[in-house]
Amino acid sequence: MKNKLNLFLLISFLIALVLTIWLNYQVTNRVGDLSFNKEIDKSTFKVCDEKRIPQYYSTKSNYQGGKKAIKKELWKTTEQLNFGNSGFITFRFIINCNGKIGRFRIKTIDSELKENSFDSLKIKTLQASIIKLQKWNAGTWKDKTLDSYFVLNFKIEQGKITDIF
Repeated sequence: MKNKLNLFLLISFLIALVLTIWLNYQVTNRVGDLSFNKEIDKSTFKVCDEKRIPQYYSTKSNYQGGKKAIKKELWKTTEQLNFGNSGFITFRFIINCNGKIGRFRIKTIDSELKENSFDSLKIKTLQASIIKLQKWNAGTWKDKTLDSYFVLNFKIEQGKITDIF
């Protein structure tokens, strides 16, 4: 009887240990995290808490004036660009706790949602235009300023940007 109890306790302990390790991994490694990449990220951009970077919608991080202001400011520098085909360009980046942006990641798809590639110089022009935006507001939660992720999408139809969202 004592051996069965010891075996049961050992198995229970091992299950608890495995669950603890798995939960810790789930909490610390989220899909989509933008880890620093020395090949493409500027070393001058710093986040305040590398372990906790929530999404913009849970921290109320935004651009002063909202998406309308973003569109207005970006339209000036991007309306003349011609991409040659249709699709979407998504920029995902971090707004740090000081309202600065960095760690850009870019995804391009065609209008049928298949992987696509647009002219890299034009994509760099779009990114440079986003970087010039200076009125970012860092996210907050319980009166604490946080880093957060943000996403900007460009809809392109017949080579021209038709929407920014």
